[in-house]
Amino acid sequence: MAPFDELQALWQSQHTQGPAHFDAAATAGEFRRYGRRQNLINSCKAVLLAGVTVHVVITMRHRPLLLFALLTIVFSGVLALISEWRNQRAIARFDFSAPSVDFVRGALARLRKQRNPFHTREFAILFAAVFVGYNVMMAASYGKLSPWERVLGHAFSAVLPAAIYGVGRVVRARRWDAECRPLADRRPGGRLVEGSPRD
Repeated sequence: MAPFDELQALWQSQHTQGPAHFDAAATAGEFRRYGRRQNLINSCKAVLLAGVTVHVVITMRHRPLLLFALLTIVFSGVLALISEWRNQRAIARFDFSAPSVDFVRGALARLRKQRNPFHTREFAILFAAVFVGYNVMMAASYGKLSPWERVLGHAFSAVLPAAIYGVGRVVRARRWDAECRPLADRRPGGRLVEGSPRD
């Protein structure tokens, strides 16, 4: 078969096996539902962070060192939330009517990355802020603590970010598996990917 005929046959087979069987409207609807769920969850997180900020400012306004430590943690949490929310909104707004299998694959790959978003720069800042903030709180409380309590407090502050990461990663992965895995495992043939990895 001539090269042109081979290319034509390949193009036609892609046309019949790929985008022609891919339901763009249904996939876009699923992504919009994903976006609405994340908006609700992130709105609750934003309200909680706002409440914590107000409480911290009111209760710690006469203790500047503790106020600084707690606000460092809260504001790094705000930064991480804004970054994650922005990424989730971008995923939810994908236009699946675009005639490109690569686009669909890229969109699904970005959704898969949401299973563990904690390796981004913003979350690294959050975990570092928890470490620094808790150590500053310990230093501000030295007058009330014995040397042994100080050592235990700083040891706890070293373990705390890792514990937050571990628990957050497990909870996020389970929630993602329940809500998003069927959508993320979909491929542009309208079928689910067989034996997809579970990270």
